[in-house]
Amino acid sequence: MTINLQKEHKAAAQPSSNGSGHETVFVDQFIDGILDPNKPMLGPVRDGGHIVANTAPGCWGPMITPEIRGGHEVTVPVAVAGAEVGDAIAIRIKNITVTSLATASGNDVMLDGRFLGDPYVAGKCPECGILYPKTVVKGIGQTAVRCANCGADAAPFNFTNGYTIAFDGHRQVGVTLPQDPAETIARDAKTYAALPENSIQNPILTFAPHDLVGLVARVRPFLGQIGTTPRIPSPIPTTQATLARF
Repeated sequence: MTINLQKEHKAAAQPSSNGSGHETVFVDQFIDGILDPNKPMLGPVRDGGHIVANTAPGCWGPMITPEIRGGHEVTVPVAVAGAEVGDAIAIRIKNITVTSLATASGNDVMLDGRFLGDPYVAGKCPECGILYPKTVVKGIGQTAVRCANCGADAAPFNFTNGYTIAFDGHRQVGVTLPQDPAETIARDAKTYAALPENSIQNPILTFAPHDLVGLVARVRPFLGQIGTTPRIPSPIPTTQATLARF
């Protein structure tokens, strides 16, 4: 994904002490779900410069990765040279390229005992009780995400029903898959998801959902979330949480 940036009038942005900045900033690092203005940013990118970001899959992967303390695994923020608090930043998206070969989604159910208050923000191992536990993937299916400490099934969410969809070579059309190919993809989920090497999320393709089979859909890429860094450390919300709470 390529983004062009230009500073405009007063609104909201983060300051940068670098006067010129880089023409192009390449982004391949991610936060743990908490946007913290006290942590270092990437860049800075110059006013009118470019950002090239290799983003991680949204929504479902972070939802089954309790180590991520927010609804999405977003990139480390990029500072803009010369921007001050109160400035607005105009962002012009030049290109979005879909790199995944497949993805999965569905209807979720929260699993009692596997979170503290908010399953998107505070995942908990149901056996050893560790908050935000590191996890490992063992096998495929909805019990594959395991606590690295005690081995318990630790995903805060499961599907009530879901689908795996594979894309054509040009990423223009997708078709939902039956069980056998969905499970083949699940066994090599990171490759099919084109998961960036610095991403820590468990690929949702691991679950191999296959309730909806043979549905053809056009592929239309879009940018799911973009914004400025908050004044205080804050978890990245899901779209559902944002709509429900604000």
